[in-house]
Amino acid sequence: MIIYIDANTLALTTAGQVPLTDMALVRGDKMPLRIVLTDGPGNPSNSDEVPVLAVKKSLGDDSLVLAATGLEHVEDALGAAYVGSLSVNTVQLAEVMGDQSRIDLIGEVVLVAPDGAQRTSRLIRVTVRADLLPGDYAPPDEVLADWSELVADALAAQLPDALKEAGVELAAATGQSSLSSGDAADTWTIVGGYAFTWGDEILAGHLPDSCRLKSISTVYFFDDPALNQYCLRVWRLTDGAYSLIGTSAYVSNLSSGQTATWVFTPGVTLQRGDKIIIQVCEGTEMTPYALGMHAVLTPSVPGRGLVTEVATPPAVNGTMAPLMTVVVDYDDGITLGGVELATARQLDSLGRDVRQSSATAEAAARTAGQSAATASTAADNAATSATNAANSATAAANALAAIPQVDESGNMALPGNITAVGGTFDGTVNANGGVNIPLAVGAPTNESGVNRLYASGLAAVTEAFASQSFLSNFSLYGGSVAVDQTVPGQVWKLSKTSADPGTVQVNLMNPFLGTSNYSGWHGFVQPVALGNAGSTAARKLTFALGKSGNVVKKTAAEMDMFTLSPAPGSASSLARFVDVTFYMVNDASMNPAGYPVRVRELVYDSAQAKWLCYETLSVIPSFNTNPSCNMFLSYQQDRPGRGVRAGLWIGSNAADSRRLLCIADMHGVVDTFSWTGVGALYWDSDGTNSHSYLGAMRQMTAPGYNQPNGAYDAFRALETRLIQSTTVTEFTPYE
Repeated sequence: MIIYIDANTLALTTAGQVPLTDMALVRGDKMPLRIVLTDGPGNPSNSDEVPVLAVKKSLGDDSLVLAATGLEHVEDALGAAYVGSLSVNTVQLAEVMGDQSRIDLIGEVVLVAPDGAQRTSRLIRVTVRADLLPGDYAPPDEVLADWSELVADALAAQLPDALKEAGVELAAATGQSSLSSGDAADTWTIVGGYAFTWGDEILAGHLPDSCRLKSISTVYFFDDPALNQYCLRVWRLTDGAYSLIGTSAYVSNLSSGQTATWVFTPGVTLQRGDKIIIQVCEGTEMTPYALGMHAVLTPSVPGRGLVTEVATPPAVNGTMAPLMTVVVDYDDGITLGGVELATARQLDSLGRDVRQSSATAEAAARTAGQSAATASTAADNAATSATNAANSATAAANALAAIPQVDESGNMALPGNITAVGGTFDGTVNANGGVNIPLAVGAPTNESGVNRLYASGLAAVTEAFASQSFLSNFSLYGGSVAVDQTVPGQVWKLSKTSADPGTVQVNLMNPFLGTSNYSGWHGFVQPVALGNAGSTAARKLTFALGKSGNVVKKTAAEMDMFTLSPAPGSASSLARFVDVTFYMVNDASMNPAGYPVRVRELVYDSAQAKWLCYETLSVIPSFNTNPSCNMFLSYQQDRPGRGVRAGLWIGSNAADSRRLLCIADMHGVVDTFSWTGVGALYWDSDGTNSHSYLGAMRQMTAPGYNQPNGAYDAFRALETRLIQSTTVTEFTPYE
């Protein structure tokens, strides 16, 4: 809960400058509290007064029922504030409530000056509900098979209009956050592990109640180079003992002062309040390893920083908080007046909102939480989010209160042409995450049948927007290359006939993306088999993305020379030049040993007024046989735009369970009136009697401009990251 108090007018507001007049609490909760002193909206106050939250039975009664005192003054990424917690479970509260199901109290924020003088804010009506029902209570089975369906529809039908009328807006909360532990101290210490609570003040930045940890970046110092391979492990306190929940990809050959980035694929799921330990390990034996970790000198307290003082810790070293940056993905959700209301995984959060409006509805929400493991594990954490949302606007609480109760027979009637009687509905219920595909008459309606229909239907829609770009014609450069049109327009064999440099340019038939209408290009899937078994000659594929402008072509040249690059004086931020080089020799010196893949991307940086080369090195592990077993090369981006997420993948059909291999993170491109997708591919090889097969390309678009690309998220969800390093250097265009 965040409370803003104007030091001049003593007015109270919540996030979004919503007046704070009412507060709804549930007995037994413990809420994090943050009080910010202001001199008007957006202006921090310089007052030396200290705030206290006091809740009493009536206006003239000086006996406190609830109170938050001794708040700690902090200055973090959110600004200066006083932080602490409010426990809704005091002896005084129990005496006042007795056996009542709810009670209305009076709250106020008191500003206490250094000389003891006090000023009191405007009053707040504080409603406290009792936790009425026993833990083993279960409503009739026919109440509703899936509580989440009802809650989702009820919120969708009732909340938006009511909130907008009250001046409160609902907004989507989705994407990725970067959290930082702050500036480093001037000294460093030997540390191999660090313990803290996920979500406490050590990490600054947006932190939702649930997220997936994607990477941690830390800085290390030591005297001798660290030549072995290292990983970062994450432990979580579960049932009184720490258990391993995630291990990063290995980092090798660390240099002193280097930023080490530990990548977790597909990500480690964390909930606010999880007690975790991060631990550096060496080698495949996972030996705990102490490195000189540049540290943030935060106070060490039991349970945070001091690994030896947590319950049953793993064998790690360390006493200080590392300087670190953490990247997390979080689920699609909703914010209410700037406060996170719910995510797709937090059904219990929605249930808690309903619980504060109806004691009977609370029973059904609670039972749904007990029946779904993913909901029940986050129930306590979600309570804070839901309570904050209720405090953001009285109108929201009133709208939620309008949700009808479940009667004794297990029936519930909802306004808006939705009635649940004995588990049936007389209106359309959209209970599939916002994607409602009507079924034809007679279509199977059992769960497996519906799922199959949805899956096949969505696949058909996706396929409809994957435009085929057939192999059209070709040009040969250097006299040492040839093309065999194995299947005309569909599959061609590109061959190297001598050791001299040579290039094959394969032109693609216009992919019909819709010239001159900003069609929303998303990427492509290019079938490719890189080469004949046993050949060790490197292969390079080159292509251009976006509106390239003036281009320099260097064909039949050395492999390290860019086949396509911008002409001198070109300053187009709409162009990307990409080449991918597959090295067909197993490099045993790399860690892990395998076949290197180099991706180079030329991007114009408008701020620096220069071209930059982003070079990414990936390694295909040796037990994948070799890269000749590849099935396709695919580029995908989240949506059209320069600032969007993008990536490059290869598909593998080797003797390995990993099929979708990420080899580079890329920069998105903007669709233009005159660009219709990839128009040509260039193939180079450095050997003799080597060949590759290319198939007809599929280019991805969306119906309408700036639509999201579902394929990008699917690729990210299924990928195995092979990326070892990425470097950025300045590129000088060729003459």
